[in-house]
Amino acid sequence: MKTKIEKNYTYTGLGFPVKLKQVEMVLLGNEWLPKIDVKNVANIVVKELAIKATPLTGNEIHFIRTHFGMSLREFGAVVVHEGHTAVKKWEDYKDKVTRMNTNTEIVIRNFILEQTSSQTEKQTKFYARTLQAKIFAAEKSELQSNSSETSEEPIYCNSQSAGQ
Repeated sequence: MKTKIEKNYTYTGLGFPVKLKQVEMVLLGNEWLPKIDVKNVANIVVKELAIKATPLTGNEIHFIRTHFGMSLREFGAVVVHEGHTAVKKWEDYKDKVTRMNTNTEIVIRNFILEQTSSQTEKQTKFYARTLQAKIFAAEKSELQSNSSETSEEPIYCNSQSAGQ
């Protein structure tokens, strides 16, 4: 089986571009495919979404919801205290930013951090998360004043930490 290392590879299997570095590629038939642990990549990416500097897109909201195995109704009720139609509306933005309320987006980001952190991390990182939320809110406000419609910032993931 032929293999090669791709310095930079864009993985789109999560519904949005994820930049992977140093990805082992395997030749199957006439096609080079990445040899990655998709579940591990998804676990890393969901954490990165919680702290990224730009607003979430519809595809990212869809990924977050499905990553945690939640229906539209459950995500709306449990996470953001909104109806399922609001969640569907955000997801329908696809690759564009959702324009959801900043506080709602902070709640979603905190939900991710809460679900992916250990009890000790939850206690020691509370202050840092609050600062991240304030930074995000300020940057989102600045981004909206510049009237950007899409979130161009890709998510980066080192394939070695993604557990090939």
